[in-house]
Amino acid sequence: MTNTPLLELKSIRKVFPGVIALDDVSLTIYEGEVVALLGENGAGKSTLMKVLSGAYQRDGGEIYISSKQIPKHYTPREAKELGIGIIYQELSLVSELSVAENIFLTREPRKVKSINLVDYKKMFQLAKEQLEKLDVSYIDVKAKIGSLPLPERQMVEIAKALSQNCSVIIMDEPTTSLTWEETLRLFDVINSLKKQGVAVIYISHRLAEIFEICDRATVMRDGKVVGDCKISETNQQKIISMMTGRNFTLTQRAESKSEIQDNKILFSAQKISDGKMIKNVTFDVHQGEVLGIGGLIGAQRTELMRIISGVDKAKSGKVFIDGQEVNISSPVKATKGMIGYLSENRKEEGLNLGLTISENIILSNFGDVSDVGLVKKKKVSETGNKYISSLKIKGRAGTIVGNLSGGNQQKVAISKWLNSGCRVLIFDEPTRGIDVAAKTEIHDLIREFSQRGNAAIVVSSEVNELVAVSDRILVMSHGEIVSEIFDCEISQDRVMYDVTSSGGKKHE
Repeated sequence: MTNTPLLELKSIRKVFPGVIALDDVSLTIYEGEVVALLGENGAGKSTLMKVLSGAYQRDGGEIYISSKQIPKHYTPREAKELGIGIIYQELSLVSELSVAENIFLTREPRKVKSINLVDYKKMFQLAKEQLEKLDVSYIDVKAKIGSLPLPERQMVEIAKALSQNCSVIIMDEPTTSLTWEETLRLFDVINSLKKQGVAVIYISHRLAEIFEICDRATVMRDGKVVGDCKISETNQQKIISMMTGRNFTLTQRAESKSEIQDNKILFSAQKISDGKMIKNVTFDVHQGEVLGIGGLIGAQRTELMRIISGVDKAKSGKVFIDGQEVNISSPVKATKGMIGYLSENRKEEGLNLGLTISENIILSNFGDVSDVGLVKKKKVSETGNKYISSLKIKGRAGTIVGNLSGGNQQKVAISKWLNSGCRVLIFDEPTRGIDVAAKTEIHDLIREFSQRGNAAIVVSSEVNELVAVSDRILVMSHGEIVSEIFDCEISQDRVMYDVTSSGGKKHE
């Protein structure tokens, strides 16, 4: 690491109507350094990175790369030419284009004799090489992005950024869709980049990752930098305190509630199968219970939940609520049967980004805000304000959801289902992209929902989350339930062991 900064941001300021998003923010990064940029949702992290990457124009301050001041106004394309690459939390891929076309979008190799003709053979080969660096050569470079599962799309997004040979790479929540194994591969790539002198700005709510891969942490709160420290000289509690501005304790497991198993069965899935990967899955959920579903990529957790909630079709099997069979041939019918599903893909399947917070929240339950078919605006606003207050959403009832941060959008999506009137709610990765403090709030809301005589199913790739929120955990592998962990047995070590050692065989 040299003494000359590779990147310097000095007194950066960004103002939106009525909001100072960035207030005198300074940041310095050296060659071969990985700096964590931390803060709660709305702290200004993503805004700062959008300024750096050219998506936003700053209202004040200076930016230097290798001691050279760069212009106040520049585009994302010009940012790449300056050596700045970014991996966005919300993927920037084009669904109808192939993997290779996305990796080299606007940079396609051309045939020598014609600058207008793309050299597809070369592009496919170069794309394969980029994926091999991430050890995901199994991804078909000719496949359309829209046909890939979310984790594979995330790896393509990472490959796209790495292919640009930038000197500064911004990684905004790069592992939210990845398994631990895939995360370790990414860490290997980051370590390789460090050796090449590349600087990495790493944004993540997963603090364990910060202590695994980062050299230093810069913490933001309310648009300002409130702390900067070496990772080797701090701990998670100090980081969280800086982020929140108060002493804060990480979410711990709820007290033992083994008596929940004596409650009546509220939800039952019987021999659910899609005729392909999901094989006659049967399980129950008791009234008042939070059931966790764990497993690695390919375990078919989300696929099972999509069938149960009517999003995808089942080849066989039945679903029951209070002993009565429910028609799950469509999401609407599943909702009428009191089953709701919070998708892991909030932007495409969970929200209408063009509507307001209140309008999104009442989408799954018009009955409470309408009279004789007419929607009452006052009731819509009251409903929105209720959840804005209880979930601490940073916005007003009339705020357009597309203008919110990713974490606040997730809170709106959760509010919609809490307001739905459903008795069984499936939460698929409910805290993906959510900060540490908000995770606790959402876990509390899930528990409160189940304790009101309902039942919750939580699908999560984070072992800590499953341990924190679940009364019982099922582990899936290759479309089957391979392990059941009861309340008194739940621990991080036990869940991690069952998830990582499942191997497709049920535990005895």
